[in-house]
Amino acid sequence: MQQIYEHIFETFRVVDSDDSSIVDQFASQAQWLESPGCLFQRNNLVLSSRIRTEAVIKAGLFISVVLKGSGAGGPSQGTEQVRYSDDSIMVMALREPVPWHGDAPRGAHMQAAGIAFPGSSLERLGLRDQFIELFDAQNQVARNQVAQNQNVFVASLKAPPRIKAIAMEMISPVAVGRSAELLLSAHATEILVRTLLSLRGNPGPGLVSDQNRLRLRAVGDLIRSDLRHPWTVAELARHAGLGRRTFNAQFHQMYGTSAADFLRTSRLGFAREALLHQGFSVTEAAYAVGYTNPANFSTAFRKQFGCAPSSFHRDKFS
Repeated sequence: MQQIYEHIFETFRVVDSDDSSIVDQFASQAQWLESPGCLFQRNNLVLSSRIRTEAVIKAGLFISVVLKGSGAGGPSQGTEQVRYSDDSIMVMALREPVPWHGDAPRGAHMQAAGIAFPGSSLERLGLRDQFIELFDAQNQVARNQVAQNQNVFVASLKAPPRIKAIAMEMISPVAVGRSAELLLSAHATEILVRTLLSLRGNPGPGLVSDQNRLRLRAVGDLIRSDLRHPWTVAELARHAGLGRRTFNAQFHQMYGTSAADFLRTSRLGFAREALLHQGFSVTEAAYAVGYTNPANFSTAFRKQFGCAPSSFHRDKFS
């Protein structure tokens, strides 16, 4: 057995249709990442024969993002195997060492990024509770879950665009040397966290999906493009295609502030620059950013910057 696999396997065997070992072929594409503490397995090959895998896997969490390929794998006894196919995520969590086996057909194009986290790594990352929750019968994700028992959790998920993009970059790295290792570590960590969130049945209203992130970025750009417009939260939520409650929560998650505060600070920031660099009067700056009452503008400006807008007028510095 290749030494690198000792991090996650007690025993490990991969054979072809002639029962000849082909472990070296896979071990050459495996890498241990000290941070976050996981084994990364890169697969991008067309199988010249059917392959079978037999192993005893140590306790931990195992995630494989399959961009292309077909086959099945899972614990040898007591739990149904998971069949995987293109654009899927195969997940297995083990509380104790478990015999495992899998197979893949001849001619399959295997394009996958696998990451394996021993229990000690999950503990160090502060994710032990999330790991244990996977075995909680009250926390089932019915639409995704394939099998579960006291010590084994196995599931298959549809890979979202973000995860597929990360996996592709892990399989075909864009950097070399230390830079490549740092990117791999970051990617492995993100896949781990996003997968755990998916298995917990997210999203809650505060979790921003990739599609909603694009919509919310467009809303931010829309606000900044027309600061004079009397935007309302309801109107901005409609532009994002979200309900008001979800919009409020996800906007705050993405920008770190509410939409109303984002609008206010954007307006006042633009007004400050207009006063300093464009020669606007206080009244002109107020109207330019949607304040119909200069007195209200002055009050908001003083609250934001701690001084009156007149103190920022360019003439003060000439």
